[in-house]
Amino acid sequence: MLKHFVIIFSFFTNFCAQGQHRIKDYVADKTTRINSIDPDVINYENLEPIGNAIGDASIVMLGEQDHGDAPAFLAKRRLIKYLHEKKGFNVLAFESDFFGLNYGWDRVNKTKSEMQSFIEKNIFPVWTMCYTCKDLFFEYIPSTYQTGKPLHITGFDNQLELDYSSQHLVDYMDSTMRSLELPITKQENYLSAVLPSIDSVKYWTITDSNFFFRSYGYLKAIKLQSAGKIPPDSFFEIIINNLVEENKMHQSGIKSSLKGRNIRDQQMAENLKWIQLHKYPNEKIIVWAANAHIANYIYNDPKKNETKIAAMGHYVKSDSTLSAKTYILGFTSHEGMAGRLGYPKYKIRNPQKNGFENWINPSFKYAFTDFKQYNKSKSTDYFYLKALGHQTAFKKDWNNIFDGVLFIRDMYSCQE
Repeated sequence: MLKHFVIIFSFFTNFCAQGQHRIKDYVADKTTRINSIDPDVINYENLEPIGNAIGDASIVMLGEQDHGDAPAFLAKRRLIKYLHEKKGFNVLAFESDFFGLNYGWDRVNKTKSEMQSFIEKNIFPVWTMCYTCKDLFFEYIPSTYQTGKPLHITGFDNQLELDYSSQHLVDYMDSTMRSLELPITKQENYLSAVLPSIDSVKYWTITDSNFFFRSYGYLKAIKLQSAGKIPPDSFFEIIINNLVEENKMHQSGIKSSLKGRNIRDQQMAENLKWIQLHKYPNEKIIVWAANAHIANYIYNDPKKNETKIAAMGHYVKSDSTLSAKTYILGFTSHEGMAGRLGYPKYKIRNPQKNGFENWINPSFKYAFTDFKQYNKSKSTDYFYLKALGHQTAFKKDWNNIFDGVLFIRDMYSCQE
């Protein structure tokens, strides 16, 4: 019995070692140097390997390890300009307020000053206040509206809590429900209880589970009463779904932040699908979000037979209509400092000695690795990569989690 176990264990160990040897050789051989991440460099020739890897994809997801990674933002700015100007991507979707960046953005006068003001208030300040992003938000995006190819802004986060939502979401819900003549609008407590309970801006300040229970009941009633009166893919319907899921997210978050995060990621995926399939069905979309959200990743706990972690990218890639159309570009770094605006700065940990970041040619300051070519071999190889934050390298089949990775050797944090 022991002999058989030793034979099986030795076979498994050798098989895993061979797999890591294959992926290590591939990364060392196929990784391409990126000469510059400076957005003002207009010679895009060095970005063509990324463009070729993206191919015919109509959704390109650009990640980041943390929301304060200044050089990652520079690289994303350059990639956005390249994809917009050379590859026909005319929509930029942010990990920010779905209601504000759709309903609100559509109603903004597209003058430079009004666009600048709206963007500043309705995209999370970890980006809009970072100096490496300001040219993108306040100069480049508005400038595209002076051309025949404006870069449309949208958002997919179900946290409907930024400036436009705080001012207009309840009014939008009220006017729509009244126009549909929903029975709930005739309830005696409609103004005193129903409308205040679906004001998602308040959710972050409330810890009373009874409040969320009552709010959930009202939202389900609205959803039931509006069924048949509006198309299932209407904007009002998806806003109801967002409010339902945000309510569940906060209920779950009181007990389990991980469960709340999974709810959020699944709804963000639904929002992104709606944007691609219904709002901009003929456009190519660039997605700006964290690695942890865009990753094609799911972890099921076999002991409890439940999903512990499921990222937005997993839900998007699980949709047969979007899987082949989507390219996920994760970001990783080797060394340096990190930290979001308003938070303490911290030194990032060194990567694993025998991990992805140390397989990159030491002379490469920036580099790109495309896994799609490697994946044609149908190989599942586990290796270390420091992509889900800066502090821990996990051993996973990263070639199936990201379609490609952009490497930054020296990380530094945002400044205002």
